[in-house]
Amino acid sequence: MTSSDGPVPAGTWIAFLRARVDDERSLAQAATAASGWWEPSGPGIAVDGRILTKVFTGHGAAADHDVALHLACQQPVRVLDDLDAKERLLELCERQRDRLDAGLLAVLVQFAEPFRDHPEHPDQSPVEEP
Repeated sequence: MTSSDGPVPAGTWIAFLRARVDDERSLAQAATAASGWWEPSGPGIAVDGRILTKVFTGHGAAADHDVALHLACQQPVRVLDDLDAKERLLELCERQRDRLDAGLLAVLVQFAEPFRDHPEHPDQSPVEEP
């Protein structure tokens, strides 16, 4: 929760996460073009009986199926619901920005962890509070 210049302000974490939510929302909305429920089908993903994509890991049929099953769990509708929940959390944090509880700030930092390799991650490149 600190950069080389000291503590990273809550507003910086909020802005970073809001940008990542927006990025992921764009991708999930684009994926809804393949409307229907995603299901593993052989070594791939099918939507309404049509193969959407094939999965070949190079590690055998079981690995192909496991990866296909994981991909099918990333239903665009589920992803959009998850992003809506994150957006509500960000809105709550934004309303409390100047008096954000340390526990809630820790939650924001944890939500940012999957994006640690992003060049704009607050722990990677200190950003001044707007």
